[in-house]
Amino acid sequence: MRKLDLLKLLIYARGTARRDNECIPSRTHLQKEMFLLLKETVFQKEDWYKFVPHYYGPFSRELDYDLNELVASGLVNESTGFALTPEGFKDADALWNTLDQRHKTALSRIKERYNRLTSEKLLDYVYGKYKKYNVKSAVILDNLYIYFDSFARENDITIDDLDTAFNRIRHSVNENRN
Repeated sequence: MRKLDLLKLLIYARGTARRDNECIPSRTHLQKEMFLLLKETVFQKEDWYKFVPHYYGPFSRELDYDLNELVASGLVNESTGFALTPEGFKDADALWNTLDQRHKTALSRIKERYNRLTSEKLLDYVYGKYKKYNVKSAVILDNLYIYFDSFARENDITIDDLDTAFNRIRHSVNENRN
């Protein structure tokens, strides 16, 4: 099976509405659902998409490219999330019928479990369980900026004071490493 086929199957799988081709609400959802499919199910044994830390947790450029290819080819509609077009549905239905029950169940469970979550709740789950993918997180960085800005205002500290403190810490850590 090709990676594009797996992507079509994820979009095709039933979600909480219990109907085939339930729309995946956003690119963030699609990226995280595929990531979780490959980390937490029978699909983890395969070499599918490579994920790296990115602004909103694990991200695969190849998956994003494949999704864009499916949209451009007219197999996926992205007007209100991501759903298969009639042509894409027909193709995915044929693929679905070649899967064993374990793989069908894995696809449907991922979609049922995570498709209904808000983006914030989905990111909370992924960030909590897969911490190594948080290092570039825009959400976490935004929260840090808000925290330190608030801390500085409450304590009448300037940004330069914080910068000096961080530089001292950085210098101290580097000395301890040597």
